[in-house]
Order: sequence, then C-alpha cells, then structure tokens
Amino acid sequence: MNTSSNGYVMGFAVTVCVVISAALAMTSSALKPAQEAAKELDRQKNMLIAAGFVQPDEVKAPADLRRMFDERVEELVLDTETGKLVEGKTAGDIAALNKAAVAEAKAGGDKEAAKRALTRYRVLAVGAGTDGKPEAYILPVSGKGLWSTIKGFLALESDLAHVRGVTFYEHGETPGLGGECENPVWCATWRGKSIRDEQGHVVGVIVKKGKVDPTVPADKAHKVDGLSGATITSNGITKFVKADLDAFDKYLQTLRAK
Repeated sequence: MNTSSNGYVMGFAVTVCVVISAALAMTSSALKPAQEAAKELDRQKNMLIAAGFVQPDEVKAPADLRRMFDERVEELVLDTETGKLVEGKTAGDIAALNKAAVAEAKAGGDKEAAKRALTRYRVLAVGAGTDGKPEAYILPVSGKGLWSTIKGFLALESDLAHVRGVTFYEHGETPGLGGECENPVWCATWRGKSIRDEQGHVVGVIVKKGKVDPTVPADKAHKVDGLSGATITSNGITKFVKADLDAFDKYLQTLRAK
C-alpha cells in the first residue's frame, strides 16, 4: 500500500472540502441581506393582496410595491392579553417583547401563561384606501398543517365581521394537495365569509370536508370548500385561523364598539 499517495489524496480532499465550505459560507453571508429583503417584500406583497390593494397575478416593480405598502398600510403592535396597542413599538420589536413576556410568566411559575406569552404580542395592520380611511384590518395567521407551519394574512372588512381577502404564502404542504392553500382561486372563495355568528361571537372560517352547499345558511356564511385529498391541512387551517381571530378579538371588539 502506498501510504504517501493515500495521505496526499486525503489531504487534497480535505483541503478541497474546506475551501468549498468556506466559499459557500461567504456566499451565503453575502447573499443574506438580499434574501432578507426579498422575504420582507414578499410579506408586504401578501398583505397588500389580502387587503385587495394588489391582485395575485398583478406584476409590480419592487419599488412600487414598497411605496404602496408605505402609503397604504400601517403596522401596529398589539398586546393580545390586554387588547390594547403598544405605543412606540414596531414589528421588529415583537420577538423581544414576547421573550420578556415569557420570562415574566416563568418567573411567576405559571407554565400555561408562559406558553401563551410566546405569542402575546402580535402585529396587526390597517390598510387604508386612497382617501386615507381604513378599509381593511390585516391579521397575520399561522399554524400547523400536515407537514409544516403555514403562514398567511387574513384581511377583514371595515365592519370587522367579513373577510376581505386571504393569502397563505409560506408552507411546506404537499404540492397539488395541501399546497393548494396558496392557490388564488381557492383563496378567493374566502371573500365575503363571515367570521362571526349572529350574536357577534367569533366562529372563524371553516374549511369544510367536501363542497360547500350554498343552500345551507351556515355553509354559505362561514364555510369554504375543503382542499381535495388534504383533510389534515384543511382542519389545521380551520383551527389556527379561529385561534388567531380569538387572539385579536379583544382589540377588534373595542373597534366594533366605536
């Protein structure tokens, strides 16, 4: 056995691996700001789509999307426990606020409160028309599907009772099945659905197993067609949309009272 030859081969292989790894790490680091900017632009675009200010198939330059978002959408920080807005805080402060809330709950020995505190502080947005008057209230919604956490935005009309639009823009569900939650055609079926019953209580939007029967009042008011072959994804969406609406409702009820 030629040990010197084997040693050379091993040394060469290790050197190549180290050089390539370093190059990939440098490339990833260099691209990170651009990736973060693209991710933020996608988030803003989906908020605009949910509010009905941009159509799903509409092509706009990034600069135009950013300008529209800045002009027509105002993001607010909400303390869901008190139902009050947190003045002087931005969306970027959410992680720190929730971390502090968790630490406070743990210090008090309340494990359930600590779990809730993970998402105590949330961002909601108000979408204004071209006249500056509020037209939509845009709520981030997220939760478990079958394979992944699904993220989206649900926009309510100014009456805070009916859906103006919805988008599901980030997930890892099965393409053609649960992945159809991002399909604009399916999302369009949410428009006009009522999130409240006749007493004003939140019932959410129910993703039905099968097709909605328009002759059944409850179906027509509160339900949308299920995602074919994706019962678990459908049930997950129903569950987390209801939970997120409940979390925001203390604040929404103060708006409704006005």
